[in-house]
Amino acid sequence: MPLTSAPPKASKKPDADGGDADEGADPEQEEEAERRRLEQAFLLKGLQAAQLGDAVDDGAPTHAQRSALARAELDIDKTLLQLLAGECRAGEERGMRALELVRLMRDRSGRMVEAAVKVAERYGRSMLGEKIREIGEQRLNGMDEDF
Repeated sequence: MPLTSAPPKASKKPDADGGDADEGADPEQEEEAERRRLEQAFLLKGLQAAQLGDAVDDGAPTHAQRSALARAELDIDKTLLQLLAGECRAGEERGMRALELVRLMRDRSGRMVEAAVKVAERYGRSMLGEKIREIGEQRLNGMDEDF
């Protein structure tokens, strides 16, 4: 059996009553399980990016190392976007957590912030979208001051 990097599909497991666990599963429990899975992915990708960053900082980095680091950081931001979507679905009371997820994004070009605005607006969270735009503007203004 060949090894792949994709996680295996979740199989239906019998629950305590002998039925399938997916039948009549609580949507809140499913959402919580998905959130936990994404948080774990975020942590693992963060560790991988830190290791790659150390390798790049240690000497003359190869193109492959720089490229792997950029991919890892993009994967982190994609995971954060998925977590953001979950927070938007959860409701208005989770807005501060959603903003914190945007602040954790590593992309400094503004593309991921724009994607985050689109996610917020997709779920009808226009006020959150405005706050995310403000974060993006602050980030861009901070970059201008550094140069």
